[in-house]
Amino acid sequence: MSANGTGVPVLDGAAVRRAFARRAPAAHGLTRAAPHVAAVCREMAARFARGGKLIVFGNGESGADASHVAVEFMHPVVVGKRALPALALGNDSATLSGVGSDEGFAEVFAHPLRAFADAGDIALALTPDGRCANVRRGLAAARERGLLTVVLSGGDPADAPPADHTLVVGSADPLIVKEVQVTVYHVLWEMTHVFLEAPGDDGTCDTCADRARPMRVRQLLPNGLALAVPEADDDGPPQEISVALVDAAAGCTVLVHGGEAIAMVTTGASDE
Repeated sequence: MSANGTGVPVLDGAAVRRAFARRAPAAHGLTRAAPHVAAVCREMAARFARGGKLIVFGNGESGADASHVAVEFMHPVVVGKRALPALALGNDSATLSGVGSDEGFAEVFAHPLRAFADAGDIALALTPDGRCANVRRGLAAARERGLLTVVLSGGDPADAPPADHTLVVGSADPLIVKEVQVTVYHVLWEMTHVFLEAPGDDGTCDTCADRARPMRVRQLLPNGLALAVPEADDDGPPQEISVALVDAAAGCTVLVHGGEAIAMVTTGASDE
């Protein structure tokens, strides 16, 4: 950092590059986790489709993120996206303070989860390092009731609470963990809608549509590409798609969004 003629400090380019470099490993880790994120979204969409709701919780800044997640699902900012039932446990200060006073702060999430969560619901927990006692107890209560449990954690993966799906940001810096988690839960919202939106017969290009469509892989191509046809029109002309995120083979069926195969539907003829 240096000063210009006015005495105002000027941040040099090297410092900016260092700031981005600190974030690169965590961001690359999220990219590598894309197939896992897609699997989480597919399961979340299945729960919503059956009438389930999303219950989100965390402490401090993670609690504010939990509120952010809930409002994203309940009141989407993208026009045309459907509202999905979601609530953040930290928004009810009366219940939190009452349970905390009578049963201890470690029970503030587990108590309401036991009271009104249903087996078809989703529990999404956010934590910077996985070591929050009340988050761990909340997830344990959710698992006991049969909820789909998802945790966004950071730091050492060994510290992450047990859950059906664990997405760990590979950084010990709580600021970087928070930044990447914000990206993760926005992707969870977006891709859950992709799985929820049923294919339509409106002539839209399958590889360009803003929805996921099942397509059958005809032929694998170099560089993570493949030729595929819509499952509903197996005799139609093949379209080029990317299969970089899935373990595709000729004859399998994949779910395609925006030209990218995001999940496996069947692995081949033997599944039929």
